[in-house]
Amino acid sequence: MSGKARKAIDGRDQHIFTLRVILGVALIVILGMWWGWKSAPERIKVDIPPDLRTGSTRKMGERHPFNVYAFGYYIFQQINNWPKRGVDDYKNRIQTMSCYMTPNFKQMLLADYEKKKMKHELNRKRAMQEVPGRGYSAKRIYIESPDSWIAYFDMTLNESYRGTSVKDAMIRYPIRIVKWDVDPECNLWGLALDGFYGKPKKLIKSKMKTDDLANNDNG
Repeated sequence: MSGKARKAIDGRDQHIFTLRVILGVALIVILGMWWGWKSAPERIKVDIPPDLRTGSTRKMGERHPFNVYAFGYYIFQQINNWPKRGVDDYKNRIQTMSCYMTPNFKQMLLADYEKKKMKHELNRKRAMQEVPGRGYSAKRIYIESPDSWIAYFDMTLNESYRGTSVKDAMIRYPIRIVKWDVDPECNLWGLALDGFYGKPKKLIKSKMKTDDLANNDNG
């Protein structure tokens, strides 16, 4: 075999080897992309802040305090909404909202239900709403950790029995809220109420300012 023919064969073999290397690398890249696509989460939670006029940058999984506050307010209000009478409504609300509270807080509420039942305080209707002018503000939610928050809700609590008002009060409820990605099918928020962060505080109307949440309320 002439030297020219041998060089041609060697060049061909080198080209075939190069193509095989390229094909192998391409196959590895394709397998890596397939694995990344396969292992990517089906749902990604993105919290949108209420005011986007100045823009917003959020990390994946990061929760905006406003949305944490709004979640806690809605769930807590629903638990305390008894349109007929508490003996039925309160327990039903605990059960229907159980996906949005930790097991510990659920047990606390069930114990509270039994206590109120023994004291004959569940034959009442109850309505709860936010005190006007006491909605969300930055100081109303304390970031305890990346996975937990303390929210302070100033609420009006009205209870009535057979059309007669038996309780009309304004109360500050400090509630701990935590990340809770246990069952996305049941709880798309990925948050849960975890209990009271201290005792609820009765507010005196005559001493109330527009929003007098003290800094030391954040612990």
